Amino acid sequence: MTRPKALRGFTLIELLVVIAIIAILVALLLPAVQQAREAARRTQCKNNLKQIGIALHNYHDVFGQFPPTVFMTTGPLQWSDGPKGTHLVRLLPYVEQANIFQALNFSLLAPWGTDGAPPQNFNFEWQRESYPNGRRIKDISLPVYQCPSDPSPKQIGWSARTNYVMSMGNQQMDTSPWQGCTPYQSHIMNTNSFWGHGNTENPSWISGIISRFNWAASIQQITDGTSNVIAAGEIRPNCGDHTVNGWFHFNATWVATTAPINFPISCYNEPPVPTPANPAGCNAPDNWATSQGFKSLHTGGAQFVLCDGSVRFISQNIDYRTYQRLGDRRDGQVIGEF
Repeated sequence: MTRPKALRGFTLIELLVVIAIIAILVALLLPAVQQAREAARRTQCKNNLKQIGIALHNYHDVFGQFPPTVFMTTGPLQWSDGPKGTHLVRLLPYVEQANIFQALNFSLLAPWGTDGAPPQNFNFEWQRESYPNGRRIKDISLPVYQCPSDPSPKQIGWSARTNYVMSMGNQQMDTSPWQGCTPYQSHIMNTNSFWGHGNTENPSWISGIISRFNWAASIQQITDGTSNVIAAGEIRPNCGDHTVNGWFHFNATWVATTAPINFPISCYNEPPVPTPANPAGCNAPDNWATSQGFKSLHTGGAQFVLCDGSVRFISQNIDYRTYQRLGDRRDGQVIGEF
């Protein structure tokens, strides 16, 4: 009777081969896992925009217009009037956040001083000092306002961040103190869109559906058709010196289509972007012609909700003029495929 041979262990070469095979499999699988995760994040981001689109229409049904960012509130327009939040504040009851909206006390409005300086209690403005769980309302992170593809901190600037804002359209945007960023500083579609970065309540001077002040369009004022005009889109809040201030801040959410989608910006807390093809300052976060534009971390473009409530992914390589037509609510020009 023969005895079975003893089992032998792996040789060093065999062990290295096994390790190499496992490393190769991991290298092959990791990108697929990352792509699957990004696909899930992008889908959630799309769902957020879809919910915002529905909220916009529900708000319109009640008030006969889309929600404005109420910058000025009484009498003639002047900077010293008190702010009362963004259009995202007004949408709270329509994105299942009525409890937060009801906790706001608008009677606590503190007007700015005649010298343009904010009041001493500016950080409290017209909100209650704390929410029932002890957090100040402006610091509450709302998932419906945040794209999960953006890994930046939930609170970057003055209030919790938002990755979605409404559109001023093809609006003239200032480049001061930077110069030389044409054509990304002025309107090209309509001569009545000249008012610098939307500082007006005159609808004739606004290309898109909101201004920086107390005006927002009604559906009747979107004469190009609701399926042909951008209502809102994605932003990267840490890539602009105003958008960084979040969903609650009245002076954070004025964004236009003037800058190309995903125009590279040296964003806060990120390495500076190379600028060989752009004049100095075009990539600065305080260059409003390029920083106050729509951006995302999705590969190749960003997601938008149109005025009919539909959500579209628009390529960052879209023809610039076509993109501006999508931004303008009343240019009367044919858009075509996009």
